[in-house]
Amino acid sequence: MKKFSFQLEPVLKYKGDILEVLRNEHSMALKDVVEQENVIQNLENEKKAFLLEFNEKKKNAMTVMEAGIYERYLQKQNAIILSENNKLKELQFKEAKKREKMIEAKKEKLSIEKLKEIKVEQYKKAVQKENELFIEEFVSNAKTREQQ
Repeated sequence: MKKFSFQLEPVLKYKGDILEVLRNEHSMALKDVVEQENVIQNLENEKKAFLLEFNEKKKNAMTVMEAGIYERYLQKQNAIILSENNKLKELQFKEAKKREKMIEAKKEKLSIEKLKEIKVEQYKKAVQKENELFIEEFVSNAKTREQQ
């Protein structure tokens, strides 16, 4: 019997390549999300430090002009944080879409791999059956020769 050959092997390889590309894209999207979260965390830390400084200055007396500067800075910082949070939401959305595509590609590849496993099992059974028939024929021929 000829050696096993899976007709969809090129498709399986193609699906594997696509899956690898999608995994890389998802990994990059996830990295972007983490980096954006770090940017936001740094902005929040700056804001907290500035608030502590502002509260200390309020206790020790400050001019109205200084208070106005602090207030404007805090408003600006809040606007920047809001903008960066919106950017984070966009990046999370893109990451989720990449994950969905990657999962779908993985399902497609797994279905073809499962089909290949089934075909391999069928091939093995056919080889076993052929071997059994060969042995039966050999034994039958041997008995026929002994009887003659």
